[in-house]
Amino acid sequence: MATVKHAIGEIDVVAFTQPVDKDETLTQPASSHRGVGKWPAGTEGTVVSDYGDHKEVEIVNDRGETLDLVTVPVEHLKLVEKHS
Repeated sequence: MATVKHAIGEIDVVAFTQPVDKDETLTQPASSHRGVGKWPAGTEGTVVSDYGDHKEVEIVNDRGETLDLVTVPVEHLKLVEKHS
């Protein structure tokens, strides 16, 4: 049985596979080890912009208010729900 890997696109829901800090996503290469970020692994968000190998992810609270926008390498994202 073949495994199908879906590409992550805009409006898809994703989860971080490692801690993410907004400043680290812009200043450290994807291959580097990152410290404990503001957003722990498992944090879910929605892809709002697709930059190919990086995705801009919006994190919202339970009222739908934006808490943060972070740009994350695609290899540090796991697809939770496909909408695109």
